[in-house]
Amino acid sequence: MMLSQDIVLDDSAFSTASQDMKDLADRTEKLKTRLKQMYKDLTAALDTPAGRQLELTAEDVLIKPIEDLLLVVRHTSDTLTEIIGTGYYKSVFIKYEELNQSIKM
Repeated sequence: MMLSQDIVLDDSAFSTASQDMKDLADRTEKLKTRLKQMYKDLTAALDTPAGRQLELTAEDVLIKPIEDLLLVVRHTSDTLTEIIGTGYYKSVFIKYEELNQSIKM
């Protein structure tokens, strides 16, 4: 018994995914900016050592993970944009099929 399944590559799906990732990056950047401003306003209101510590903690606990997320989202979007229309994945599947055929012989 042999199992097989065709894999269809859809450049429009790559385009949609790339745009969605760009939109997510924009929304995440806005969130980061709002959070930074919120903590800046909060620490200005709490002009004490505890308030300054709160600002430092917020930077490490909230802002840094958002910046890391932005790096991943932007990289994914850039990668999708780069491969659209290039046939990059198509050539991978062609090589796979060639290998599969050579094994069967």
